[in-house]
Amino acid sequence: MKLLASIILLSSTLGHAGGPQYVAGSTYFDPAVQGTALAWPEGVLNYSTDRGDLSPVVPGAAADSLVATAVSRWTSIPTAAVSATRAGQLAEDVSSANVTTVGSAVSLPADILPSAVSTPVAIVYDADGKVTDALLGTGAGSSANCFGNSVFGGVDNYGTDGHFLHALIVINGNCAQTSAQVPDLQYHLVRMFGRLLGLGWSQANVNVFTRNPVPAADDFNGLPVMHATDPISCVPISRCYPNADVPKTDDSSVLTYLYPVTSANLASFPGKQITADNTARIHGSVFFTDSTGAATQPMQGVNVVARLIDPSSGKASRSVVASSVSGFLFSGNAGNPATGFSDSSGQLLTRFGGNDTSVQGFFDFAGLEIPDGSNAAQFQISVEPIDPNWSQFVGPYSPNQVQPSGAFTPVIVTVARGANVQQDVPMENSALVTQDPFPASTYNSPVGLPPSGDWTASLSGYGDGDYFTFPAKANHTLSVEALALDASLSPTDGKAQPVVGMWALEDPGTFPAPANTPLAFNTQNFGLSRLDARILTTTNFRVGIFDYRGDGRPDYLYRARVFYADAVSVSRASAGGGTPFSITGIGFHRNTVCAFGSTTAAVLAVSASRLITATPPARDGIRDVTLSDPASGSSSTISSAVTFGAAASDGLKLISGAGPATPIGSLALNPFKVQVIAADGSTPVPGASVMLNATPAVAFSACAGASTCTILSDDNGSVSTRVKLIAAGNNTLTAFLAPASYPSPKSVQLTLLGSSSSLAISLDNQQLWVAQGATVDIPLSARVLSNGVPVSSRTVEFQVLQGTASLAAPASVSDLSGIASNSVHLANLGGGVLISACVMPGNVPCQNFSVTAVPASAQSLQAVSGTRQALASGQTLRPVVVRVTDVTSPPHPVIGATVAVQDIVSRIDPASDPLNIGGILIGRNPAPVVITSSRFAMISDNNGQIAIVLSPGNASGSVQIQGTASAGVGVIGFNLQSFAQ
Repeated sequence: MKLLASIILLSSTLGHAGGPQYVAGSTYFDPAVQGTALAWPEGVLNYSTDRGDLSPVVPGAAADSLVATAVSRWTSIPTAAVSATRAGQLAEDVSSANVTTVGSAVSLPADILPSAVSTPVAIVYDADGKVTDALLGTGAGSSANCFGNSVFGGVDNYGTDGHFLHALIVINGNCAQTSAQVPDLQYHLVRMFGRLLGLGWSQANVNVFTRNPVPAADDFNGLPVMHATDPISCVPISRCYPNADVPKTDDSSVLTYLYPVTSANLASFPGKQITADNTARIHGSVFFTDSTGAATQPMQGVNVVARLIDPSSGKASRSVVASSVSGFLFSGNAGNPATGFSDSSGQLLTRFGGNDTSVQGFFDFAGLEIPDGSNAAQFQISVEPIDPNWSQFVGPYSPNQVQPSGAFTPVIVTVARGANVQQDVPMENSALVTQDPFPASTYNSPVGLPPSGDWTASLSGYGDGDYFTFPAKANHTLSVEALALDASLSPTDGKAQPVVGMWALEDPGTFPAPANTPLAFNTQNFGLSRLDARILTTTNFRVGIFDYRGDGRPDYLYRARVFYADAVSVSRASAGGGTPFSITGIGFHRNTVCAFGSTTAAVLAVSASRLITATPPARDGIRDVTLSDPASGSSSTISSAVTFGAAASDGLKLISGAGPATPIGSLALNPFKVQVIAADGSTPVPGASVMLNATPAVAFSACAGASTCTILSDDNGSVSTRVKLIAAGNNTLTAFLAPASYPSPKSVQLTLLGSSSSLAISLDNQQLWVAQGATVDIPLSARVLSNGVPVSSRTVEFQVLQGTASLAAPASVSDLSGIASNSVHLANLGGGVLISACVMPGNVPCQNFSVTAVPASAQSLQAVSGTRQALASGQTLRPVVVRVTDVTSPPHPVIGATVAVQDIVSRIDPASDPLNIGGILIGRNPAPVVITSSRFAMISDNNGQIAIVLSPGNASGSVQIQGTASAGVGVIGFNLQSFAQ
């Protein structure tokens, strides 16, 4: 069995202190004893000692004497009905021969097990420290660990009637190897018997440890034996305290409380004094107060101190002092809905500490000593906080202390022998009950989250919790923060210990919560608890904020936030970056960081419910979007939120490129053009990576003359390049879709035939499409080649064969690149034009330029780039580029077309949050403030394109430029935003 676990469980975690250590709870125990302190039946302690020696210095008989002396320190208190009798020896010499450990299981002799109630107190002499090793871990029994492990154990069994049934004490013989060690061992044994009798740790004259104020002799004389912690330098113990193992007033007061001598039991304790006749009792409750000073909620965890007023000096004594922590009978940790209501062993936390609210905040000084020869005395009643360093395990809030709220002016109470006086303690200027900024809530009736996702509230009233509901989506993560605050709204760990639980709204009540913070303050941030949760199902959720102990009081303030990214504005982004991107959710702050995968993006604007950014460059593929708060560590991720460039399911479509044989050294008739399309077979995909490659090598214009490169598809999903053939024969052109991201990329191929002859002519812009009615000058370029090599100084004659056009010159001479340049003037183009270019002499070979007139009704527009932009104020907007095309399939660029452009520059509120009026959310979409607007026309260039250069001008703040470009039957909208930082 796991003996060690049961000892620790009873002796520290679940007990109460600042009075009795153990108080019967509302579960396990008979309801009749709930809220009463546990003690040995009739105050009788029968103990059995080990058969072996403790050490060579302390053989068995001497060890028995040591035990008798230690327990007599308590049984000799005249007003306490407690006695101890050595009932004999254990059945064996307890040693490593019969105490063994296998894994985490410890095997013990039967008569020292918790179930051995016939030997109610078993005392083991661990001569070589091996038993200590077995119970506390290897090395625990060495002499180096005597400061903490010389004596250990405690109560390990108790009955439902509120009485102790069994206890075990182990004394480490390695800590009694010399006579000089024995006084320290006895000191620790006296403290262990105090625990075994049911006394908790206490705090009185803590200045002995803090040195503030510097302690005097009386401070040491009043220091309880059952103080919580010893400085590690106190070896030997006499170095720190005189008469260290002699109980003081505080100790005897608690023992008298547990075991009062009455007329009914006096005969069983000869020589003792009836407690009520020879001592006095002062009791009461500590309270919060309202603005008028009236008592409100009881306040737990306050160390109330009673000091005898010295009749000669009139001053409060430092040597005759008792303490009682308010709420010592009340449940200190009943659990909560988030982390549950059971301890690590599955036992209900309500086993210890009553739930009767009348003892919440209650303190009790029973057995106060009246000076000899006096029938009455005065005591000063004052309060002090529990010191979290030296008194960590004192009081119902141990081990995490709560600082008192307000202050109390000490009062003098006069009592006589046998008096029973009530003296309540109202804490002046304590925290007032405040109204939370949302309606009252319960598990079954949660309220909607504040629209910002942030709120400040209190856990006021014992067991109070706040419940909220909100929708969340699958494949998202979120964080819920709860920051404990003090009265000045500064972070603290001395008030509430906030924990967070989260349930699906339809959950009938699972405790602990399916998602929860197992402990308060689980982050590196002071006072901050945080729940990080992954959402598996799209549904409505419930989130709750509680005190870890299930406590609640007016000074338990907290600031909470749900940090959750819910939706993104677009699911596609360019692999080249720059795609405007917004994320909606709740709980965003100005310091929110946005990342796509592992790449951080600059935040352009942010409010509590919306963040705006522009995507960074990234390889093609799916990315998570993560928002994070570097200050608190909160984060929220939308899994697979956006696809950069090409998705695995996208495809490539060949648009153009086929044509007749092309003389090597010249441009192919048609551009090699592909389009990236989505899985639906029609939706263009902009910003996708397309790698061009050719075998044998060619010169791609899009690759600056190289035979391979990777470029991004334009806003129409297109990638287009002119192709200059270098080698005769078949030339294979291939376009691969994002080969750096996908191991088997989609691809399309095209084969072009390269021809070689002793004299050839090729035209760079052999086919032209021009807007009908346009008046334009178009350059003409003819190449003269011989087996692919440029031929210079040859005359090329140009002639209009069809239509109306005028040439700049009838002929021109080829340059070193073999190019003969000319231009054609088209005036108010009405129809098609055909122009020949022939090498002289002999007009052989010849090629024809063709011009097709495109009426307005057959003109359309394609977006090329820059139609959607988001950037920081001061950065330069990229031009908005659109292309005029005809309406054929595939479309051709149209030269000289008129494009009508209109734009509006307006000031915007980039990330406004909704208003909450009476619980109703009202979206705020104010009309934009128009700064300026304009209309103008542009003419498409020789590539059919226009580049619209836009600027916010002198406009300040966040500015938006919206507009359209239209030509023929085509209209392209654009939206450019510049955000003030």
